[in-house]
Amino acid sequence: MIDATRYMDTALPDCGFQAAINAAAEAGGAVVQLPAGRFELDRYLFLRTGVTLRGRGPETVLTIAGQETRRDLSGDVPVGSNEAIVYGDLDGLAPGMVIFLWPGDDSAYHGGRVGQYKVKQINGSMIVLAKPNEHEIHAEDKPWVSWGLHTYLTCPAVKGEKAITVAHPEIFEVGHAVQVSGKGDSWGHHFNVITGIDGNKLELERPLTIDAEDSLVQHGFAMITADGENNIAVEDLVIEGWRSPQMPRWVCLDFVFSAIHTVRCDEITVRNVEIRRWHSDGISIQKGVNCLVDECSVIGCRGRGFHPGSGFDGGEWTNLKAVGNELDGFYYCWNCTNINVRDSLLKDNRGHGIGGLGDPGDRRATVSGNVIEGNGKSGIQINGGGTDSGTVIRGNVIRDNSRSQPGKWAGISIYPTGEPAGGYLIEDNTIASTLTEPTQLVGIEERNGDPIRAEVWTGGKRVVDRIADGNVIRGNRFSGHIRADVIATGADTSVSEGGDAKIIRKKGPRLNLNSGS
Repeated sequence: MIDATRYMDTALPDCGFQAAINAAAEAGGAVVQLPAGRFELDRYLFLRTGVTLRGRGPETVLTIAGQETRRDLSGDVPVGSNEAIVYGDLDGLAPGMVIFLWPGDDSAYHGGRVGQYKVKQINGSMIVLAKPNEHEIHAEDKPWVSWGLHTYLTCPAVKGEKAITVAHPEIFEVGHAVQVSGKGDSWGHHFNVITGIDGNKLELERPLTIDAEDSLVQHGFAMITADGENNIAVEDLVIEGWRSPQMPRWVCLDFVFSAIHTVRCDEITVRNVEIRRWHSDGISIQKGVNCLVDECSVIGCRGRGFHPGSGFDGGEWTNLKAVGNELDGFYYCWNCTNINVRDSLLKDNRGHGIGGLGDPGDRRATVSGNVIEGNGKSGIQINGGGTDSGTVIRGNVIRDNSRSQPGKWAGISIYPTGEPAGGYLIEDNTIASTLTEPTQLVGIEERNGDPIRAEVWTGGKRVVDRIADGNVIRGNRFSGHIRADVIATGADTSVSEGGDAKIIRKKGPRLNLNSGS
């Protein structure tokens, strides 16, 4: 075991913990024991093969050090205007810097209504924008402006080099993490650490893995990350994001900024970790084999709670809690196989309780023993899975979802968007609507994608239809649904529900179950 206190220096951007991780890796793998305390970090911790990072439960808190500068806007900013007036000083803001104008509704982050601008000039408390404002801003909505975490490259970044040149190096310090977007790495992103600042040049810890130009350079990061490492673990600690619910805007695929984000790693364990108010997803595990995520909580984060994806194969996600996150509580993403989520609470998230299940390429999942309630969209969203997904949804409690748009989303929504949705077994679930003013009006709804394209072979290439068919729905318990307990469209979907379940059968096209899709 490596005692991290031997390496600890809270004046460093990583509090010295990366040196302890490196020592454990050089010893052939070991547990790095973090002390109790609250530790502010300005860079990520990079796990290495064979290393377990272990805290002392809720007594060990890793949190964000740098905080974005924000000022309230004092008046309307009409579309087309180049002027924004703020309350308070503009110290630290200079012409050419990057700012973001927020309309006042924090959920605008996901609606694309947060405007990114360069500062042309500053006149007292007025910011003059280099381009016209693109989104209507009203003072009554309590809008704000933010800056201090973003600048631009001023010269192209070249793969293999260990330096970049930026417009405003003053927003960084040696030891800070930076992110650059370009061509050549996963999802076009690259993380690095600043080792020196020479004028406008940032010297970097390791060579660039991308080519980039006209890119933002962002002082943002995943708190704990790994790429291409095996047999790694994070245990018994808390990761905390922003003191204010007004979190920053990241300009890229923001899941790469998840609190814990691994890529191309095998044999991963994350156990007894709580994540609060993070600026992206909670736990993102991409491109690898075998993970155990157990007894973890993600609460009040900007993105999704839990996010396996990008071809990951084999995962047990158990005893989880995803509550009050901006997007889905649990999100299946892109070609997941054998990813099981069990015995978890997925509650009051603004997206689906479980979303993205099926499309594209998700196969052979098990969703069982979960409580899924009060989410903004579906309890469980199925959007594909092929003609024979091999996925089982069994023994869950699913109630009072579709809070964001009452009546739009079912407890379980089967609605293929890019490939067929067939071969699901949905059984022994309790699906209920209990509110005085119901929001979940349908228990299970199966419907076809729009528009439907018949499956044909054209020039040797298969055109995939978006049909829901060939599913088995049986032995579920329903209560309180106004419109229907089950709406089934598939000609070969089997519905066997007893009692007084209200079932609506709609005549839809038959899915070619032998197509191999």
